[in-house]
Amino acid sequence: MAAMLAHEVKNPLSGIRGAAQLLERVVKGADQELARLICGETDRINALVDRMGGFVADGPLDRSAVNIHEVLERVQRSAEAGFARHVKFFNDYDPSLPPVVGNRDQLIQIFLNLVKNAAEAAPRRNGEITLKTGFRQGVRLAVAGREGRVHLPLMISVSDNGSGMSDEIARHLFDPFITTKSGGAGLGLALVAKLIDDHGGIIEFDTNPSGTDFRVFLPVYTEMETEEGLH
Repeated sequence: MAAMLAHEVKNPLSGIRGAAQLLERVVKGADQELARLICGETDRINALVDRMGGFVADGPLDRSAVNIHEVLERVQRSAEAGFARHVKFFNDYDPSLPPVVGNRDQLIQIFLNLVKNAAEAAPRRNGEITLKTGFRQGVRLAVAGREGRVHLPLMISVSDNGSGMSDEIARHLFDPFITTKSGGAGLGLALVAKLIDDHGGIIEFDTNPSGTDFRVFLPVYTEMETEEGLH
């Protein structure tokens, strides 16, 4: 069934990419950049389909040093061109942030899902999303399945100015098939939690009637390279 679904998804993706390549040749300026964005996103989705076994597979990640700000900029461009056209973005980045060790495509998927969730929670009028990064020197956090506390100094937050969520939803937010969206599958945040765990990080959130703030904590590239090596 999974192979059949992958086949059915990848066929139209090929057509979308081909159409975007043709458009890229005849448009100029910002439209050309949007055509390239479509090509890049179809490639990423195609790779994601190939990895959908990731919910059950435990193979090592293909990791490298990743600039998290480049990831967030890519995610924001995609969001502004599509599902978050009604939202105003604010950026509060720490320019001295060191790279994270991780899989770039999966990091894009993580934050694209979080931004999509924020965009759907934000009001249709005056909706806001804030992307923030910071370095938490000396912060050590408890990670499930690991002894003691782990140094996870890189913090990336995605916050919205929506109305928050109920206690019942909040308690089961990262469980599969939990959603408040009409027609939603409830898999987005479950996949986010799984991918963050694969990166050796954790995710936390706060929610209240003024909005919701998701915070992702990840390890620094040099630390992982020295202590564990890259796969």
